[in-house]
Amino acid sequence: MAHETHKPLYSPTEFSGFEGMNRIVGAMYDDPVSAYAQAPNVKWGMRAEPMVRCSDGGVRRFPPAEDSSQNYRNQVNQGLIYDVPAEYVTRHIGGIKLSGDGRHAGFEVNGHAVSPVQIGDAFKGYPMPNGRVLVPQPGFRDCTSACELMMLLDQGHLDLGNARTYQPTSQPGRRREMSDIMDSLQYETGRTPVLVAHRMNYKKGLLGTAHPSRKQAWRDLGKKIEEMGPCILSKGSHVVMLDNVRESSGKMHLTIREPFHGTSLEFRDTGKFFANLSGTGNDVHVEAIFLKPPGR
Repeated sequence: MAHETHKPLYSPTEFSGFEGMNRIVGAMYDDPVSAYAQAPNVKWGMRAEPMVRCSDGGVRRFPPAEDSSQNYRNQVNQGLIYDVPAEYVTRHIGGIKLSGDGRHAGFEVNGHAVSPVQIGDAFKGYPMPNGRVLVPQPGFRDCTSACELMMLLDQGHLDLGNARTYQPTSQPGRRREMSDIMDSLQYETGRTPVLVAHRMNYKKGLLGTAHPSRKQAWRDLGKKIEEMGPCILSKGSHVVMLDNVRESSGKMHLTIREPFHGTSLEFRDTGKFFANLSGTGNDVHVEAIFLKPPGR
């Protein structure tokens, strides 16, 4: 197991490629001089993990850019939120956080730093007290690979004790379709994944109540999580792990592991969970991949 916890943050002014990206408060950086034969004493932004002040004022980790695409720069400059705005969060479980002095960042659970475990060559996993493992995506397009790893860990097809030797079926740096994930999971596990689709309506009904079809959809996904375990949930161009659906006082609460920012949290159901990455958030089509445990 690796022993690194909090990494130092470097000023964004030290990086080539971060010019004009004013929401970056600092960046974690593993100097890759030998690997990339880059010029000494030059830090390249595309290989750093920036901590970005997002549109709700919170600071979140962004994965390395992999390239200097305008899409990535635009998302940083917008402070795009991949999990959910802070006002809807009801419980923080774990995540990559900025230290109080703003000089370091690391993965924390209940205020305690957690060391990562290496998974293959490109990924790291952070154990959490609930038995889950959070795998942040190592690059801008790696959400599907990170979620596939989390599902394999959840289902016992991959163990952190021997994860360093894991060789993924797909190379990092490529976002895949849901069908690609299902094919890969079947290859890895020998079991046929289950795809569930729902249409979520986030327009308010009478007296501001939630549209009944949306509650029914979340209840269905929650029941299937109880039967088969957490699922890979699509939200437009991104995927997350949906770990739990809880209903309280007529409101739905969702628990996710989100690989882009590296966060695990519970929040009140809101169309803003989908808005940035899936259009308006009023009428949303979601798909979820489940993997039946053995014997079911």
